[in-house]
Amino acid sequence: MTTIDLFQLDDRPRWAELWTGYLTFYNTVLPPEQYEHTWAGLMNGRLHGRGARDASGRLVGITHFIFQESCWTPKPIVYLQDLFVDPALRGGGIGRRLIEAVAAAAKAAGAPRMYWFTNNQNATARRLYDQVATLYEHVRYDYPMD
Repeated sequence: MTTIDLFQLDDRPRWAELWTGYLTFYNTVLPPEQYEHTWAGLMNGRLHGRGARDASGRLVGITHFIFQESCWTPKPIVYLQDLFVDPALRGGGIGRRLIEAVAAAAKAAGAPRMYWFTNNQNATARRLYDQVATLYEHVRYDYPMD
């Protein structure tokens, strides 16, 4: 049985493995300093996350999320930034349970909305997302900051 809970200090090595898998999927490489910054944020509450654990307690999935201020509502909204499940265990409901855990945290905080992005070509994840959420037809633009 998979459980979902907060990250623990000793999760750091396995969390890094899973996050590297997520970043690799998106053709992204981050420096070690960013791993340290993100982990520190997850540990001190500046960033939020949950881990899925197998029966032995080993992390098999991760999610990161952020509470954001909004000009449209006095309550913060939740951005589910990263979601990754060990490829060997996909299709067993772990991703859904991680999304539901973030939704529970959002509801507990009174957030009126939770959202996320995925690559248009990410067919595997989109099959799940189409079951649990509503697809909006917004187009994202990134302004070059360099």
